Amino acid sequence: MASFRAFCEDPSNHAPRPASAAGPVAAGDTDVPSVFDSLTGRVRVMGDKCTTCIGRRGTPLSDERRRELLGLQPDGSYDERWTVCHQTLPDNPGNPGDLPPAVCAWIAQHPLASARSLAMRIGAAQGIDCISPQPKP
Repeated sequence: MASFRAFCEDPSNHAPRPASAAGPVAAGDTDVPSVFDSLTGRVRVMGDKCTTCIGRRGTPLSDERRRELLGLQPDGSYDERWTVCHQTLPDNPGNPGDLPPAVCAWIAQHPLASARSLAMRIGAAQGIDCISPQPKP
């Protein structure tokens, strides 16, 4: 599994790629919070998987939904998407310390999904801010 540093240092991850074809917007997709810092252009990424991460084995997700969240296409390729960490969603009552929206560490650490994720490629060029939840007092 490639580290963030190795990902960012690999010049092949900086190469422009053609954008995915825009598909129809599903209901509710317009309210997806941004993982991009509007002031710096850097990408916020969770530093590690949450204890309740959807990418951990034993979660109630079906294999099909897990593949969808990774961006795995039926032909075996990955699209350019990313998944926002559920811990950082603004409407999550369990968001410790009002964390800003960030890319899920599961996606960022996945060796195939992260290399194709547009957010991670932008992060490789603009910078990545690792977000860590603060322990509750």
